[in-house]
Amino acid sequence: MEGVGTTFAFYCVLAYLIVITVVGIFFARKVKNQEDYAVAGRSLPVYVLVGTLMATWMGAGTVMGGANSLGYKLGFGVAIAFSLASPIGQFVLTYISKKIRRQEAQTVPEVIEKVYGPSARLISTIIILLAYLGVVAYQYLGVGAVLKTTLGVSAETGSIIAFFVILATSLLGGLYSVAWTDFLSCCMIVIALVIGVPLAVRSAGGWGWVTAHVPPGHMGFGSLSFTQVLGFFLPTFVYLMGDQNMYQRFFAAKDEDTAVKGGFWWVAVTLLVGGVISVAAVTARALYPDIDPSQAFIHLATHGMPKLIGGLAVASVAAFILTTANSFLLSVGTNTSWDLYARFVNPHADQKKMLMISRLCVLVLAILAYILIKFFPELLALQMYAYTMYGAAISPALVAAVVYPEKVTPRGGLLSILSGGVVTLAMEILKKKGYAFAVAYPSVLPAVFCSILMLIVFQKKQEVKYSVSQDN
Repeated sequence: MEGVGTTFAFYCVLAYLIVITVVGIFFARKVKNQEDYAVAGRSLPVYVLVGTLMATWMGAGTVMGGANSLGYKLGFGVAIAFSLASPIGQFVLTYISKKIRRQEAQTVPEVIEKVYGPSARLISTIIILLAYLGVVAYQYLGVGAVLKTTLGVSAETGSIIAFFVILATSLLGGLYSVAWTDFLSCCMIVIALVIGVPLAVRSAGGWGWVTAHVPPGHMGFGSLSFTQVLGFFLPTFVYLMGDQNMYQRFFAAKDEDTAVKGGFWWVAVTLLVGGVISVAAVTARALYPDIDPSQAFIHLATHGMPKLIGGLAVASVAAFILTTANSFLLSVGTNTSWDLYARFVNPHADQKKMLMISRLCVLVLAILAYILIKFFPELLALQMYAYTMYGAAISPALVAAVVYPEKVTPRGGLLSILSGGVVTLAMEILKKKGYAFAVAYPSVLPAVFCSILMLIVFQKKQEVKYSVSQDN
């Protein structure tokens, strides 16, 4: 089939970057105060909520790692197993979405403080800052790589372009801009995938041809054990259960019913996209067996799809990365302004000052993330430990705070966060040193066990009431 061509991909990506930048700036006019900036005035309708949940969660890992590279390298079954972690976790979040929306919060640490106290809020804020800032930095590289392929610019120039586009869609308009640009990006992504991948399969000779031209056992789990498959599934599931970006979207829903409806549609669209990406990865393996696994989807889009759809598919790769980056940047900016400045530095700041501080935090953190990736990449290697520990440290305590606030205690919550983080860090260090147990099992498994154990051991004791009968 005719390739998409660099020239057409250039125009598709360039048009996308211009549109979302203009839309992001346009929605900045809606921002009047801190709540508008952080949670879009709690006004998001169902369709925008679905789009922003979808676009934020399905980032660079969706089309360059995750199901894409796993399906290409290890097998269709592994890609599906990895893809199922998201909708299962999303279903659980949707089930409790009314309680999440009822929090009337702006950040995850704010919810944590309501139940576990200010120390827990401070620790969880630091973990999120360390984890999310590195994610933003890596997105600069991801967009730079895509723009190098499509626009013909250097990776460094692509990263600079990414910096300004990400900043434009988050700095001025906050979640208003981010949510609406996410919605537009999600529409483009789904259209490109749902149309482009089936056309690529048909052009290859049909699904039967694809399955006949992959290595033996590639349609299953390959040579992976159940524990190894669990290692792909569990970290994603646990992280999702505490991902601040997702909670902030539910905080921003118009009402509780909107949160529930948006959640269920989010699950459905994620199932669709995960399945389509898995099919694309296997198709790329059959057609192009010697490429870099991370490039499977991009290569299929540029060589196996019709020009128009292929161009949209390549632009969707940029969309996946950009929508993740601006969401994480806005999220960590809100943590800095709301959880640190407003809570511990200046609790009496008015709305006008808080809005200014929020935008200043986003600007400073965007620059800091670029400096990290440009001049101190070795620090990001250390920072990724924080991202790894996020799920085990934050998720159990957060879910318990939302669902069972009457049963947990400040001591249990604080120890849960600390133990989850420490055990994850210890497992990662032991894994690098080659210890068999650490290598054989995902770090999140013992970490989550210890985290939940602390919540159970230090839960509130039930009062036992004795009835004394008196004989007359």
